[in-house]
Amino acid sequence: MFVTLAVAGCGSSSGGAKSDKLEVALQDDAVLLNRSYYDRDKALQQAQQMGVTRLRVLVVWARVPGAQPDAKSTPKSPHYDWANYDSLIDDAARHGIRVQLDLSGPAPAWATGNHKQGIVRPEASKFGEFASAAATHFKGRVDRYSIWNEPNYVGWLAPGDAAPSLYRALYSHAYDAIKGADSTAQVLIGETAPYSEKDRAMAPLEFLRKVTCRTQIYAPVKHCPTLHADGYAHHPYEFANPPQAPYPGADNVTVGTLGRLTSALDRLAEAGALTTPDGKPLDVYLTEFGYFATGPVSVPPQKRADYLKTAFGIAQRNPRVKEMLQYILVSPPPGVRFNTSLITADGKPTVPFNALSAWVRANAKNGRVEPNPGPIKLPPAPGS
Repeated sequence: MFVTLAVAGCGSSSGGAKSDKLEVALQDDAVLLNRSYYDRDKALQQAQQMGVTRLRVLVVWARVPGAQPDAKSTPKSPHYDWANYDSLIDDAARHGIRVQLDLSGPAPAWATGNHKQGIVRPEASKFGEFASAAATHFKGRVDRYSIWNEPNYVGWLAPGDAAPSLYRALYSHAYDAIKGADSTAQVLIGETAPYSEKDRAMAPLEFLRKVTCRTQIYAPVKHCPTLHADGYAHHPYEFANPPQAPYPGADNVTVGTLGRLTSALDRLAEAGALTTPDGKPLDVYLTEFGYFATGPVSVPPQKRADYLKTAFGIAQRNPRVKEMLQYILVSPPPGVRFNTSLITADGKPTVPFNALSAWVRANAKNGRVEPNPGPIKLPPAPGS
């Protein structure tokens, strides 16, 4: 999640997608992965009611049991415990939902540049080994991965001025590792935050050009091998204004300015800097979105319902967009700042939940949105 609030002041195939229909996705790790303050099965039932077919789940490297997060020297052979993820994958499948994993930092102390658990100069080769371990374990059960979370935001990857080169290395090692373990799995690049903020976040398109060794006019800065990906993941938040509002800054990308991103991806593919494995421009996966239910830029329930339907409609009508994700299902406890939820803490659907659910059902019926298929049969987890 992009935790800095910003208010806009002014005012647009490929990637391995299995369908032209939009996937409706959800993320709520506190509830669905960690079971912190709400019943997981009830949340999955409500997600299925909403028409969700995908869950995005963050896999924080240092928090996976077995990572030995505070060890200063590299373990000879880390033995990761994936049981919590296996349990969620199985429970989600019973509700017709596939899980996609975002492999991210913070990293263990033994894999960072300052030898402290965190996000300072994580070592790409060690991250590749982590990605290989994950893809090997989840083969046949997870079919989509993305690499790191908001690498253009200093709270996730530091130092900021080195983040593009750090991310290129992290992504390259993880892509090769995942494809080596499971050649059929999709790997998404990006997971970028939507806009720049002084000393905190680099604009996503500036970041992308630097990752791919390109100038502002997409000329090569130096020779860099072509990067391959099965899609581009992005968080197109527009917190305070209607989703269609034009956001200032040519390198920022909100839901109302997706054309900036697809144009950039087209230019990078034409230049041979970033393409699908078969040489095409990347499609787009919008892997975090929502409007605040509480806080200084919260939106009244009916307006939030209208905004969500409009935003999902923008995504559905764009043929390059393959997925749109609602970030957070259940209202978190008081004091949690990032609350874009659709269900109250005591389990009651809100006006935005009902409106978005109705939109999904109508568009699934008319063939524009991927319908929830009901229970999915997956192979058992290794060792189960």
